[in-house]
Amino acid sequence: MKEIESLKERLIPAKIYDKIPTSKINKDLKKYHKMAMDMGATNSAVISSNEIVIDERVRAKCIFPKCTHYGTNINCPPHAPDLDFVRKMISKYQKAILFSIKGETRDFIKTNVKRHIRKKVATRMLLNKICSNIESRAFYEGYYFALALGQGPCKPLWCPDNPCQALQVDKGCRFALKARSCMEAVGIDVFTMVAKKGWEIYPFGARVDLNKVPHALLVGLILIV
Repeated sequence: MKEIESLKERLIPAKIYDKIPTSKINKDLKKYHKMAMDMGATNSAVISSNEIVIDERVRAKCIFPKCTHYGTNINCPPHAPDLDFVRKMISKYQKAILFSIKGETRDFIKTNVKRHIRKKVATRMLLNKICSNIESRAFYEGYYFALALGQGPCKPLWCPDNPCQALQVDKGCRFALKARSCMEAVGIDVFTMVAKKGWEIYPFGARVDLNKVPHALLVGLILIV
């Protein structure tokens, strides 16, 4: 695995043009796909925006039964944008990078709390860094609407021991360039999208037989152009 790029790396911004040539878009999309793989992704693919599936039932799963993170941070429901806005937003894009990272299932089940927290955060942090780095590079290379969505609630990753500052009056997010909504929070059906790509993904939780599930799969998405 190549060393992950630092967000502090100085980049030379590209000149903004009225219309980016198709040849450049295709070349850059291949570059971002490779960048995800080089940074540690297990799978990566360039997808069309019409492959992004939005379903109200995904948002419903945040509510019934209510997720423990519901209402605790600015990026989760009910504070995440409504699905009509998300549909309209995604309709403005044409292409995106979908990628995944495999993790050991036992790291995502609370059989050993210390291991669970340490390993889960490390895997999610890698996914978040891939999202942030590709989003940032695309932005400076002329795709100024590039937008990344991560995995899981942002609070346990960035502010596990503090209340979400962004929910307080006149205060912003402590990690504004890093914390982000996950796809599920904005109603995107990750399971369907991944299954259609032929990537192995399984539902898992406290009752999973660890000997029967080969891996956990974390998924990220960067809308490019």
